[in-house]
Amino acid sequence: MDLKKFIIGVTAASALSLGYVGSASAHAISIGYANSGPGSVTIWLGTYSSGHAADALEGSMNLVGVLGNAFPSTTVAFSQLSGHGAAFKPTGLVDGTTNFYIPNISDANAALVGSEAGFNASCPACGPVDHWQGVTFAGLAAGSYQFTWIPIASPTAQWDILNNNMNGIFDLTGVINPPTGVPEPATTALLGLGLAGLGLIRRKKQKAA
Repeated sequence: MDLKKFIIGVTAASALSLGYVGSASAHAISIGYANSGPGSVTIWLGTYSSGHAADALEGSMNLVGVLGNAFPSTTVAFSQLSGHGAAFKPTGLVDGTTNFYIPNISDANAALVGSEAGFNASCPACGPVDHWQGVTFAGLAAGSYQFTWIPIASPTAQWDILNNNMNGIFDLTGVINPPTGVPEPATTALLGLGLAGLGLIRRKKQKAA
């Protein structure tokens, strides 16, 4: 999977909070995506421990094709929860490849980074990410997509993202319709022998007739 190309874009329409948070609070600080079947991708937001008694789903994600991709603007509510703890990190989220972090809580224009350490350097009392909420989009084709997180009217600290740079343009080509496996040489050879054997049997039957 080669998803190192991504362009960070800030969506002016999103009114999201920006500021320092202490260890007693929580905010969504990571965004990632993983294949969920042919033409389907699940987008995950990650947040760190908030001290809440229970986790809850909040908000929606808007996806629209850009840079020549004709996928129409589509908004879907988050419907999946995963956590708590590193063991519950959704399959397919690979830091620096399909999963990224806010690098600096005081700079809304800074590019996302590929490791959680980059975020923790600006907020030592925050993190680590220990639970996630996800949303699945279907009918996708290879190409670039604009992600826009749409919070509820009064988001809890748990799912209030720290700054707008988690809204951006991501190339999902590497996780949509991944290439099918190529048979190993030995497997190909055995298949050829099997077909040759069938041909010999057919010819013998024809001669016997």
